[in-house]
Amino acid sequence: MSSEPSLCTACKGLVHRLATEPRTEPEDYAVVAESFLKLEDSCAAGCPLCRLIRQKLVHDAFTTTKSFQDFRSVSAPIHVEFDENTIWVYSPAQDELGYTVQATLYRRPEEKSDDGVDDFRLNPKREIDDTENGMIHSLQNDEGLEAVAAIARDWISNCLNRHMRCSMLATLDQSGHRAVPILPTRVIDVGGKPGAPKPRLVVQDGTPIQAEYFTLSYSWGGGVAAGTKLTPSNLETMQQGIDMASLPKTIQDAIIFTKKMGLVRYLWVDALCIIQQSNDASDDHTHKADWALECANFGRYYTGSLCTLAATGSLSSDEGLFLDRPGLDYPANTYTIQRHTQTGQPESLVIEPSLPSWISCISKGPLTSRGWAMQERAMSPRILHFTVHAVFWECAELSANEFQTEKLSNRIGWPRLPGEELLSQRWLSEQSAEQQLHNSWYDLAVFYSGCQFTFPSDRLPALSGMAKKVWAMCAEGPEANLCLQQPKYYAGLWEGTIQRAIAWYSVWRVNRTLRYTHRLHQRDGYIAPSWSWACLRDDHLQVRFAQSHQPGFAVYDDEGPRKICTEWKFPLEIMDIKVEHTGPDPMGGVSYGQLRVNGMLARVNGVEREMTPSDRGHIFEFFRTSSSGEEHKLRIHLDSLVDRHADGEIYIFPYKHFHCLLVAFADEDTSGDEDLKLVGTQRVTTAALALRATGITTDGVEEYTRIGLVFAEREVLFGEAVKTVVDIV
Repeated sequence: MSSEPSLCTACKGLVHRLATEPRTEPEDYAVVAESFLKLEDSCAAGCPLCRLIRQKLVHDAFTTTKSFQDFRSVSAPIHVEFDENTIWVYSPAQDELGYTVQATLYRRPEEKSDDGVDDFRLNPKREIDDTENGMIHSLQNDEGLEAVAAIARDWISNCLNRHMRCSMLATLDQSGHRAVPILPTRVIDVGGKPGAPKPRLVVQDGTPIQAEYFTLSYSWGGGVAAGTKLTPSNLETMQQGIDMASLPKTIQDAIIFTKKMGLVRYLWVDALCIIQQSNDASDDHTHKADWALECANFGRYYTGSLCTLAATGSLSSDEGLFLDRPGLDYPANTYTIQRHTQTGQPESLVIEPSLPSWISCISKGPLTSRGWAMQERAMSPRILHFTVHAVFWECAELSANEFQTEKLSNRIGWPRLPGEELLSQRWLSEQSAEQQLHNSWYDLAVFYSGCQFTFPSDRLPALSGMAKKVWAMCAEGPEANLCLQQPKYYAGLWEGTIQRAIAWYSVWRVNRTLRYTHRLHQRDGYIAPSWSWACLRDDHLQVRFAQSHQPGFAVYDDEGPRKICTEWKFPLEIMDIKVEHTGPDPMGGVSYGQLRVNGMLARVNGVEREMTPSDRGHIFEFFRTSSSGEEHKLRIHLDSLVDRHADGEIYIFPYKHFHCLLVAFADEDTSGDEDLKLVGTQRVTTAALALRATGITTDGVEEYTRIGLVFAEREVLFGEAVKTVVDIV
């Protein structure tokens, strides 16, 4: 066993147990520190194992400066648990933070991570030998900033000159080279080189200007509201110059870094390049008109950008791009423990310094959960992600970071942006264009529906750029002329996919930053028609589509469950669709939408009002008796959360009755299968829109609004139903 004189008392005991108590399953845990601050005291005293534990927790569990600072004030202890293959470190901080802080300190090299991909950060044979030399400790000094800028210049150069996939996505000029883009309506002239005059606003007037530029993707938070932003009253003065000190920290850092890169002179930032709302009510019309025009061009602006600077690790624009890096506060070195396995074989348990991961920095970064940022990321050909632990690079061909500049080129095992295949024009030859559109676009919608908006009415405008790109690409796919021919777009749904796309349902959004309270926040104001997935209001819900829910029988035998019916059919007849838009963008915000359909309509009466939901206030199950006398279960996913009763357990189901409109069913082929008589056989054979009448009738057609999606067996709902024409708004 390796012994280090600088080990703290708790780690000496832990090392002894790791060396002498190999086990196949974890049983209890060791306490290595009474709190995170006590752990830091031990790190300051030089304990090498405490430094590794702290670094691993910081890199894996904290995606923002705030979350790290919040944890430093927590009194929960630091635990270590282990078996023969893995060592976990965690802190039971539920009472103070609402969640447990945890990370994997060590995993035997041959072990796979949860997604089945080798985790190089836990592999003793990784190619990075010296973590400290591979990491840039700070971007808040010129040395660190220049180091990152040099790496970023190489990434951009290689992307432009060597990446085949990226070159296929570029807009070409008449000579076949990448075309220099037309600048947005307004941009910030950053002043060229460091030390040049202060930045100023440049407004295109007349002939369009062609030049390279950067874009900024960030979360406003409170920083923009307090700092300088473009208004009608300062439009002229900002063209003379902009006081850097008046700008939010993130915009300041973006200007500084654009200068440092030395590749472009212009930067596009929405707060400075679009007329914003001011305190003067007379400016309101100008702001709204300019925003409507510029919003329609967001997709083009980000697509044309040479590179997007993304404040992926910042919660607000007052935090900046150049964040503190707490994972490097205490130098950490590899620590080795000699031990014997349960079979008596000697082995070295090598615990290494951790490296920031794509998942913890990008996938879980605060900007990733913002709705506008998703479009900005999807449309940008090249992105520099500034996070709390490192700078990452993303383009169509390469995902990398400052300490592994070329290591992630195949992107295997790294989460991709939903719908990436569609947006990057990688049409699948085995699928028709319509299938590709449905699968990729609505995969994107699932992710997007869980994103956050300051103004929920922005949900469709923030998707406009991606919708325009998809619309244009439909004429470029291998079967487009035969299949889609640039389909019409209706409030987030595409022509040719309507029957399937309205069969969506709500699920609880998994995001620890949103904590369940007695009364959840439900947004006011019109977002989209009730039949569109984009209408979802509650911050805690996101959508899924019925096509992803396997229908039919699940028969259980000695070999486990077997699916008998696995394909939905969508019988609803779409008769007419009407959508009214809030502005000039035909793929932007909407003010009204009506869907006229012809389908099987049934009424559900006598619903019990007080029920216990199966999932946090929006999924309810109840039973109905069919015409044959059998009792069947219905499950309804409401489109919004309902109030909890005063006793905290019972919820008030808001409807005594409602209507069901059949949107999907699965045929049942049970001939000759005796297994179907087994007790415990489960059936899910129909999906139906749950509707409430509005009391309005037009040309003899009753109007309804959607309230949810029902899953049930066909007999209990539609045994005696008849086809009916209805309007859904």
